[in-house]
Amino acid sequence: MTNLKLWDLIEPKFVRAQDVTQVLNYVETGNVDAGIVYQSDALGSTKVKVVAVVPASSHSPIVYPAAVISATKNKQLAEDFLKYLQSSDAQQVFVKYGFKSLAK
Repeated sequence: MTNLKLWDLIEPKFVRAQDVTQVLNYVETGNVDAGIVYQSDALGSTKVKVVAVVPASSHSPIVYPAAVISATKNKQLAEDFLKYLQSSDAQQVFVKYGFKSLAK
């Protein structure tokens, strides 16, 4: 919001929440007029409407890393799951729920 020069305007009206789930709940129940959440989370709710999207150029990329932990007792299963996450089937699911595909 600072990068978009909006922070000083909206900060006095902010109601802070514990996490995105709580923000969505506030909006869904009408306890607030609007909320700022990840687009993927907003798309998961049938009770909210996305009215604006912050330009990707206004912030660092949001990354959800995944890795196999070296101490795992299920190394092959974890590696298979990580491989699946990179598959075209998984990428289609990610896109469906508002995430950007890893496919180049």
